[in-house]
This record gives sequence, C-alpha cells and structure tokens, in this order.
Amino acid sequence: MGSNPTPSAESPDISGAAEIATPRKRRPTLKEFEPLIGEWHGEGEIPLVPPMKISEEAKIERLGELIVFSAVSEPAEVPDSVSIIGGAPAGEPQPMHYFDSRGVKRLYMMALEGSTWKIWRAPGEDWNGPHGPGFNQRFIGEISADGKTIAGRWERGLGDAGDEWEIDFPISYFRK
Repeated sequence: MGSNPTPSAESPDISGAAEIATPRKRRPTLKEFEPLIGEWHGEGEIPLVPPMKISEEAKIERLGELIVFSAVSEPAEVPDSVSIIGGAPAGEPQPMHYFDSRGVKRLYMMALEGSTWKIWRAPGEDWNGPHGPGFNQRFIGEISADGKTIAGRWERGLGDAGDEWEIDFPISYFRK
C-alpha cells in the first residue's frame, strides 16, 4: 500500500509538478535604464562633403529581462538597427548586441550613470581587425532634467590603441 500507483490517463504522474509550477526567480529588470524607455525621434548630421542630415525613429522597450533598442533611419545610407541589451548583473554595464541592415554585428557595453548614457565597444572586440570598422567607437549622451531630450554624440577613437577620440557625428533625441 505504500507504493504509488502506476500513472494512467485518468491519473497522470504529477510528482514533479510542484517543481515545474514554481516560478523561476527573475533577475532585476535593469531599472537604471528606465529614463531611456520610450519612443524617440533623433536628428543629427554626419560631417561629409556635403554634410548628410540624418533622421531616426527609435524605440527603447523592455522584453522580459532584456531591453530592445530599435531604430529606423533616413536617408537610406544610414542603416536600420536593432540591439539587445542585458544579461549582466544589475548595476553593472550591460552587454549590447548590435545588428544592422548592412549585416554588421557588434558587441558594445552600455551604462547609464546619473544623466549620462554611455555606449562603448566591448573589451576584446576587434574594432581594428578584418571585420571591424577600423576605429574604436563610443556614444555619450546627456539626458535633460525633464527626461525629454538627449544631447548625444558618437565618437571615433583613432591611433594604435583607439584612444585618440574625436567626434564622429552629433545626434539629439527628442521624446515622442
């Protein structure tokens, strides 16, 4: 009498059901990035001859424990992109996996320190190798006190170490 009966269609074996039904512990939801969540319109100018004005419709949203940053840009020479952000412990810089319409994929790190939004090439990322752009990269953006604008700039790092920084192009974002 002490043994469990063999499961049947009328009485399925649910001995492991409590383990399955127990909700998994979720990691912190990257609350430090809350000021970035939303829809944004970006405007900038790439210093070419003649200068190329750019326009971008961007969305930064949560996807479970991750953040998705997607952007559709004009003119057509500027690639559309999507980035998946997250995976590191809360409070640490987060990996940002970038993919664009040219087939480019890059690994960045992202952090929000106070009102300063930073994105930089991940350590070990081969920016100067055969698949890199030939220069190091970083983004620095300042979020306004009311959270409605971000004054930003992409910078390129030149030199052997990629640490001689110059502005690649400025871009400002306006909350929609």
